[in-house]
Amino acid sequence: MKLLKTTIGITFFALLSVSFSSCQDMIDTNAKEVVESSENYHNVYDADNAIWGLYGKVQNLAENVVVLNELRADLMDVTSNATQDQVDLSLHKETAANKYCDPTPFYEVILNANDILYNFKKMLADNRISKENYGPRYSDVMAIRCWAYLQLGMHFKDVAYVTNPLQSIDSLEIKGLFPTKSLDDLIPILISEMESLPTLETNTISSFYSKTITDNSKSFYLNLQFVDKHILLGDLYLWNDQFVEAATQYKAYMDAADALSSKTNIKNKISTWVWAGSNEPRFQITYQRYKDQDVTSFRNMWKEIFYRGSTDAGTSGTVGLQDEMIWMMSFSGSSNSVSPFIKLFANTGQGQYQLKPSSYAIDSLWNTQVQQSNGFMFDGRGRESSYDYVNGQPVVLKYLYDYYAVGNTDANKTIHLNYYNFTNQYSKPGKWFLYRAALLHLRYAEAANRAGYPRLAYALLNNGVKSNFEWLKSDRTTRSDKFGVEYSSFPPANDSVAAVPYPAPFYLDARQNDAPYTFLRSPWRDNGGIRGRAFLVNITKPADIITTADSIQWIEKALIKEAALECGFEGQRWGDLLRIARRNNKKDGAASVATIMNAAVAHKFNAGAAGSATITDENLFLPMKK
Repeated sequence: MKLLKTTIGITFFALLSVSFSSCQDMIDTNAKEVVESSENYHNVYDADNAIWGLYGKVQNLAENVVVLNELRADLMDVTSNATQDQVDLSLHKETAANKYCDPTPFYEVILNANDILYNFKKMLADNRISKENYGPRYSDVMAIRCWAYLQLGMHFKDVAYVTNPLQSIDSLEIKGLFPTKSLDDLIPILISEMESLPTLETNTISSFYSKTITDNSKSFYLNLQFVDKHILLGDLYLWNDQFVEAATQYKAYMDAADALSSKTNIKNKISTWVWAGSNEPRFQITYQRYKDQDVTSFRNMWKEIFYRGSTDAGTSGTVGLQDEMIWMMSFSGSSNSVSPFIKLFANTGQGQYQLKPSSYAIDSLWNTQVQQSNGFMFDGRGRESSYDYVNGQPVVLKYLYDYYAVGNTDANKTIHLNYYNFTNQYSKPGKWFLYRAALLHLRYAEAANRAGYPRLAYALLNNGVKSNFEWLKSDRTTRSDKFGVEYSSFPPANDSVAAVPYPAPFYLDARQNDAPYTFLRSPWRDNGGIRGRAFLVNITKPADIITTADSIQWIEKALIKEAALECGFEGQRWGDLLRIARRNNKKDGAASVATIMNAAVAHKFNAGAAGSATITDENLFLPMKK
């Protein structure tokens, strides 16, 4: 029998109780110690320790989440070193005995969350925690439980929905003891749970938040370790085709940055500006001003999203990683905190090189993109950023920036890694990227598009709000008075009136006016769009896209393709494809979900992946290991 205990201290989180030892009432444990749940809930420090133990369980899911979401889809392929379980997963021929079909790691998160929620309620009833301290902590734990259930649902479809604390994971095997929920039933339940939370706002009162700790000579900002509740609820609404509600939650998260007066135009805004040779571009790909035909002036700061550490906050006027990254977990490389991605992806050092980018991702996606101005066919988010060739082999690079040493930083401040030199070959540090601003914009655009605002979705996808809401006068000249332009809006009725702003949550203000006009510095003024930040041309709308419905479906396809280019290998791909396939089937009368998914995954095999796969209703979801 597997006894369920509240684990205090596993992987990276094992070190946190030591870091906060000044709190005398906090439980002092090491990485191998556990405590019975009944002994663990005396005060808020115990409550915080329980949350950190729970997030340690979440961090243990890193390999499962990335492999399940990427290898089952079209962007990742197996190598000759892959395990049979990985090969079967890629070919959609897995059996219940497959390692990745074991739901236990997810249920460990869920059942620990149930135990914590139960005890938090007892603490509140017994006056061992105040209502003020209870609300945000309870909300954090419930959000993680909902996230774990969403992961289970999208891969296994039918899952045992357990909300009670259990003493044993083996209890899950008792037939009929717990209700089984399909993905269609599960999502509304998770939405209801999230809507009922005491708060959706960021927990700022816990002793752990907004703190920095150091381990193995690496410093980590703890706030990035936590799921954001507005965004999670937005994603659940998006899965449920509640588009206005989804956009409302995404916008709530983005608007919170506007309270930071020094970063209204920076935080989570996918901002860009022209590099004049001195100003620092904001995670953008660009060329020195007026030298975009000169490849020697190419500058790639986008890759630093995966290189910079969580403590990188930038200054009051410049972007830092905390302005792009929303949810990220870190592995310090110590014995208790080892990145699983080095084994999976690296082909030098301690890597076993089991998985690689698919030829389809490289040749048909990144290598087909066209840059602005110069027409070069190259996507700076692809080679030497998301992937590279090492020893002639394609390697997933996104997770290896902490493992490899920097070879050099060129004159344009673009870093280059040395794949044969390691920060410490036997230390395996790294990061797990769960959510960032670019993904938020893509999801918000997906919601806006389906809600009936495809022009806004097009702007966010391509070159930003300002460029796409510059309404011309009837004679096709520019409105030089800046009257009624540069914010998301319906077109003005005539030349003498302002454009009609889109309603909330679809109103984005990108105005930047100077004298003699009204002085304005609006929050979205530097938004450059997802493709704009990557220095790529706008996606051209086909001539046969005439109706609004045509436009919505075309833009949705463009968004899901861009998500591959921008967020490839980040553990989102299967969920993205499945969510769109389910929607196309339900709302657009398209083929079955399995047929749509089969066509998407077929790209990988048509482009040269070994073997073949046929997705049917029978293997669309995984068999669950008992």
